[in-house]
Amino acid sequence: MKKYFDIFIEFDYEVIESVIDKGIKDGNKGYVCVVDGNVLANSVSDSQYKDIVNGAIINTCDGSSIALIAGIIHRQNFVTYTGPQIFSKYVKEKYKQYFLGNTEKNLASLLSSFSELGYCVDQFIFEPLPFQSVQDFDYAAIARNINKFCPDIIWVSLGAPKQEIFISKLYPYLNGGILIAIGAAFNLFIEDKENKRTPKALRRLHLEWLFRVIKEPERVGKRALNYLFLLPRLIFEEIKRTNVRNNYL
Repeated sequence: MKKYFDIFIEFDYEVIESVIDKGIKDGNKGYVCVVDGNVLANSVSDSQYKDIVNGAIINTCDGSSIALIAGIIHRQNFVTYTGPQIFSKYVKEKYKQYFLGNTEKNLASLLSSFSELGYCVDQFIFEPLPFQSVQDFDYAAIARNINKFCPDIIWVSLGAPKQEIFISKLYPYLNGGILIAIGAAFNLFIEDKENKRTPKALRRLHLEWLFRVIKEPERVGKRALNYLFLLPRLIFEEIKRTNVRNNYL
């Protein structure tokens, strides 16, 4: 992984999958973050949060604007490997999987969808979490349930930045498993009314963020504005770091 905007991000989906698969095969413990504009903005304002994201075994890019701008600066063709894409791939695999967070209703819908698709639901466990501060969870108790099951993958759906902080606090109590901070991928998989996937035409134009703002102006709009406000600074600093590295080489 290389750093882009001071965050480790891998754009090659084959590398991403190989790291996850190797971690599972070797029985290692680690976590994966999915970097979008909200994650990037929070990493600028919170150095501890940035350290959490940079501590992952691999990070993917879930922001088309991030891939586009990084590609222009570094003169490469970067593409996203989004949370929903990763989720859709791995839930089909014959891995023991633990689905953590979101709501009982959505988890029940996930189970129903997986059953209809013929996935290995006898290898899955679903555990909703109460709506509370990230400081108030009983991480030792949550980890005990997970450790009894010994999953290969632990999906965490709480939304950024909460889910990454949650993972960092749960991680020390776990015996193994690859944690993946997956955001709204549960909702998008079952296509609930509040979380429909952006139309392909807008995705091709790198306007997925605009669709989300229109759908949820109060919640997503504030995040988008924060990211857009920080974008000139992020671009300037990335160009500066790139020039320094090129001059050094």
